[in-house]
Amino acid sequence: MGKSFTREEPSFTKLLGILVAVCLAAQVLTAGIGHLYNETDGQYGGAAKVMAEGGSWLIPENNGVPRLVKPPLLYWAMAGAMKVFGVNEFSARLPNALALTAWAVATFILGSLWAGPWRGFVAGLILVTMLGSFTLARIVMPEPLFAALIAWALVCAAKGVTDEPKRKLWFLGFWLCAALAAFTKGWHGFLYPLAIVAVTALFHAPSRHALKGLLSWQGALIFLAINAPWFAYVESQFPGYLRNLIFSEQIGHVTGSEAPATSFTNVPRLQFFALHIAWFFPWSLAAGVALLCRKDEGVKGHRFETVLIATWGLLIAGSLLVVGQRQDYYAMAAWPAFALAAAAITTRAGVRIGSGLVAALLLLGLIAAALLPGFLEGRETATVAERSTAMNTVLNFGPEVWGSLTTTALWALGGALVFAALGALSRSSKVGVCALAACGLCLGWGAVSGMSIVSPFFSLAQTADEFVENRPDGLRVVFEGDIDTGSSLLFYTKERLHLLGPSPDQDFIVRTQGIGRDSFWNEEIFLKEWNSSVPVILVTESANLPSWEARMGIAPRVLTRCGTQVLVANFSR
Repeated sequence: MGKSFTREEPSFTKLLGILVAVCLAAQVLTAGIGHLYNETDGQYGGAAKVMAEGGSWLIPENNGVPRLVKPPLLYWAMAGAMKVFGVNEFSARLPNALALTAWAVATFILGSLWAGPWRGFVAGLILVTMLGSFTLARIVMPEPLFAALIAWALVCAAKGVTDEPKRKLWFLGFWLCAALAAFTKGWHGFLYPLAIVAVTALFHAPSRHALKGLLSWQGALIFLAINAPWFAYVESQFPGYLRNLIFSEQIGHVTGSEAPATSFTNVPRLQFFALHIAWFFPWSLAAGVALLCRKDEGVKGHRFETVLIATWGLLIAGSLLVVGQRQDYYAMAAWPAFALAAAAITTRAGVRIGSGLVAALLLLGLIAAALLPGFLEGRETATVAERSTAMNTVLNFGPEVWGSLTTTALWALGGALVFAALGALSRSSKVGVCALAACGLCLGWGAVSGMSIVSPFFSLAQTADEFVENRPDGLRVVFEGDIDTGSSLLFYTKERLHLLGPSPDQDFIVRTQGIGRDSFWNEEIFLKEWNSSVPVILVTESANLPSWEARMGIAPRVLTRCGTQVLVANFSR
């Protein structure tokens, strides 16, 4: 079933080597560029730092409070990297950079099973060179590792169907990958691949008998051996944890409850799918045009792989239509399905026209990049909290941010335009595909550089020196907001943060165990400390300074500014 290959096949080996080299250049070599952001970057980076510097490896913590909304596999990988390479941005991003490489290799293997090494190579190339892989997949969060493990689980399922002598081993590999995916983010890491395989078997009768072999006590034992001990240990330490995790946190996200500790601004369904046109660029436009230009009927390839890939994309996308709370990155686990479908389309028709339209759009982008800062004169950049989603971020930047990005944008768009034009002019579909990949790399490296340039608007890394140089004894550091919004401080400083404003009862551990409750201050406690002899630093939005001046009765001393946020103190340096 499916086109077979061997590792000795030159074209397979050569193409795989090229793909891995592209992944290393695109992801691993750029992992150390730019500061870690707030939200998930700081949450995971801060907890991994605690582990690497001697803290508990079983109970991740942020600001002295156990952070148990996700299992610890990614924390462990990051802490291990920090043990080897030191506590820095490269170590924090390295596990996901390697995961993305493994993710692309899994996509390559599935494409090779489907229609040979070239199809697999193009699919892997699409995955690693689309804009989302340089933006969303660069964020330090479980999704890249989670998605890679799901992809490898499906590789094992497909190989189990096609490789009868080693079927049992491949199916045990399915269980291993699915179990590790669950241990990375949650139970859907197991449910997604299981549901995809089950639906595939339902619609593809020839594979049904083989896929029955997936259900085995050995597989279930692998799953339990990886997942059960840690969850049982945490439950023993914090009774009620599992009930809260399942019913409040995980089911809460599905139903759209306000209870989840990781509740964020919800991304509307239409906006969520529209954003993926940007995440898949330039391939979204090129593949869409190529699809319109097709002269043949349907996608050629073995029906089992076709059904598997279609089910993969539709099942995950469909589930996100019904969940009550979704974020920009929730569909990342289905990106290989898009890459495989786009590879099937772009390798057969319309690459030149698609590349031409990409080039035209990039030309418009160049013009917009040059003119946009002037059009935004007088507009202010929104606060960190108001820039909680990708769409909100783009719409709420002021001219000072866009102005700082102009040079990088012009270089990235210009380089991408050259390669897109080359793809449009080439008569070879292979040259056209490679030119589009180079176009994607230019845009991606530009995105990495841009994310580094604007980091002060998303990270407090540049304020770290204020907590080290001439640090007064007994210093209290107060952050106005929740721990997630200021989480980069957990990675870049050793200070304990006192949180001004958020309710301590939203977090299960704080609510039930009282751990870290004294880190939550109200305004009365803060003003009492501020007006005492205790040295206090307040991190707040610059827009809030007039209000604080009125309440303090005096203009606070500004130590430094970072994006829209400022550090003010009640003492002099």
